[in-house]
Amino acid sequence: MILFKQKKYDEAITYLLKEDAAKDPEVQNQIGYMYRRGYGVPKNTRKAFEWYTRASGQNYPDAFSNLGRMYESGEYVQRDDQKAIALYAKAAELGSAAGMLNLGYVHEKGIGVKQDLKEAALFYAEAAKRGNAGGLCNLGLMYKDGTGVEQDYIRAKELFDKGIEHDDDCSYNGLSLLYYDGLGVPKDRKKSFELKLKGAELGDSAAQFNVARAYDHGIGVQKDLTEALRWYRIAAENGSPAAMDRMADVYLFGKLGQQKDEAQGRRWQERAARERLDRREEAPSALNTMLRRALED
Repeated sequence: MILFKQKKYDEAITYLLKEDAAKDPEVQNQIGYMYRRGYGVPKNTRKAFEWYTRASGQNYPDAFSNLGRMYESGEYVQRDDQKAIALYAKAAELGSAAGMLNLGYVHEKGIGVKQDLKEAALFYAEAAKRGNAGGLCNLGLMYKDGTGVEQDYIRAKELFDKGIEHDDDCSYNGLSLLYYDGLGVPKDRKKSFELKLKGAELGDSAAQFNVARAYDHGIGVQKDLTEALRWYRIAAENGSPAAMDRMADVYLFGKLGQQKDEAQGRRWQERAARERLDRREEAPSALNTMLRRALED
């Protein structure tokens, strides 16, 4: 596990796949994760599912949560929200903070259940109590926005600060939002940029999009259209629909120094639509699209 944390994936998988190690349900769960992500091995969702199943057969809590994610996203298996929720509930019952986090997410987004922000906050709080970085950040965002809980910027900052102790990308971005608008902290656009850049470098797609916008408009950093385009592309490839929208506009209208390329622009529009469908997010209205384009310019 130390090798994995050091991102020495090739060495880690060699050790984890040894016969004695691979009998351990924690190791089985880790191997499943590596196959699902393609860390140290070629990405293989079938093998990921098989290893998660082995670990769940030994009642390893997080394995149930990971199987639930595969059912929710339809990776290798047919998408089944009810099956996913049942697996998350089993994981949570066994004490898995990841299971609690995922139950919070489905309640927040209304996936397979009626949307219930208060219930989502309760699940996130349980995950946060166990030091789960995702629970800390998601609960922090709810306190920032006043969704499911009473708005409290100080509490949001406390949660983001705890998430940063885990080097959590989402928490860096969350804290950057507080400094951007001066919510419970002094307004500081430069500090905001530094925090979101850290989150972006760690892989948070929302932070990557926000870094791109900062370079695009010179907010907290010197304007740099080359860097803006680079970060929009990174965020888009990392699954940000908002970044895909921007990439579509870049090529449809010839922005950020790029020549018009309608075919490429349409491809980005299609990718954004597919991503929103997978996330079960509504597509922006024509009015919102028009307003977004006006603000970007």
